[in-house]
Amino acid sequence: MMKTLVLEDMPNLFWQKVNENNWLGHFTKDNSIAEIVIIRTKTQFNKKLFIKYPNLKVIIRAGTGMDNIDMKEAKRRDITVLNTPEANALSAYEHTISFILALIKQHQKWKSNILSNNWKSGISKNWEISDLKILVIGVGRVGTRVAKTMQILGAEVLGVDPYLTNREWKEKKIEKITYQNGLKWCNLLTFHCPLNNETTDYFDLGTLDKLENPIWLINTARGKIINEKLLPKGLQDKMILGFGTDVFKEEPWKVKNYAKFKNVLVTPHVGAFTKKAKKRMTFEVLKVLRHFAFNGKGDF
Repeated sequence: MMKTLVLEDMPNLFWQKVNENNWLGHFTKDNSIAEIVIIRTKTQFNKKLFIKYPNLKVIIRAGTGMDNIDMKEAKRRDITVLNTPEANALSAYEHTISFILALIKQHQKWKSNILSNNWKSGISKNWEISDLKILVIGVGRVGTRVAKTMQILGAEVLGVDPYLTNREWKEKKIEKITYQNGLKWCNLLTFHCPLNNETTDYFDLGTLDKLENPIWLINTARGKIINEKLLPKGLQDKMILGFGTDVFKEEPWKVKNYAKFKNVLVTPHVGAFTKKAKKRMTFEVLKVLRHFAFNGKGDF
């Protein structure tokens, strides 16, 4: 049996199922014999870390993004890297929808007005969903759900995803567009793409200048996709009508002044922070373990 090392805290349910299947004896704390390593978000699996695990064969990323793993080094060492892509998709999609609705309905501004005894004074009228022209960047598990929901609710939606085939676009019933043309068309931009060399600073000051319409901006993917330096300018110039983000370049995040704008919503990377998401993550990890470490044996 392959020895497994867990580098970050896993939910109690995970260990409960491990015990029920009598798998605990196959877990180790010894780097030198670990063949499977389970990580989450905090571990940066870089070249130096690979050296610590000479017998490593599999990395299981409990979560979706794999930007904290040096994929080139993993490939060079012939190490399999797997994640749990379905676990967080539903909760991240819901978090995105909540941002969209809270921003266009100005929930935070209206609350501020009431608390300051100003009632309805000094605030522009709300938008309706049918006013939205949404550009979805990354039409995968989360982006597809966001796109379809907003289509049903009456918004216009276009997508950007260089990895989808024409057949996949047709099956999703979402029209594709290039990023550059999409920037000229949209009034709401939402990111659901992975972080890599191509998407780091994907939205920067240069991108801001290419917009033809003021936009609502949302990011529930990875913080480094949007260059934070553009936000004060975009908000002050009103080219960014509102900004909602669950992710930041560095986490925990040191509060920046732009967060104090009433049309900015920030949450501490909790898009997947639901009981059901944690349960799905646990079972996806267990499924991978059963396949690699326990020859398909076990019940959960």
